[in-house]
Amino acid sequence: MESLIGVKLGCLFGLFTLTLVCGLSPIFSKWFKIDAATGCHLRVLNLLGCASAGIFLGAGFMHMTAEALEGIESEIQKFFGQNGKQAKSF
Repeated sequence: MESLIGVKLGCLFGLFTLTLVCGLSPIFSKWFKIDAATGCHLRVLNLLGCASAGIFLGAGFMHMTAEALEGIESEIQKFFGQNGKQAKSF
């Protein structure tokens, strides 16, 4: 059990390090500097910006969808529960 915690912490540190290195690498690369970007380089930077924005929006909507479906399901159950009781009383 304790070795599992060590593996989880190792994976957590590894993923954090990999994310940090990959996320900060464009800052240190001259090719990704927006001031030096022209033509094709500027187009690639714009596409990368749009892709990252889409990923963040998609992740946000995916998290909200789960909560929204849960709320909708409970409201549907309440609605059918109330209508079922009213229909039986007539």
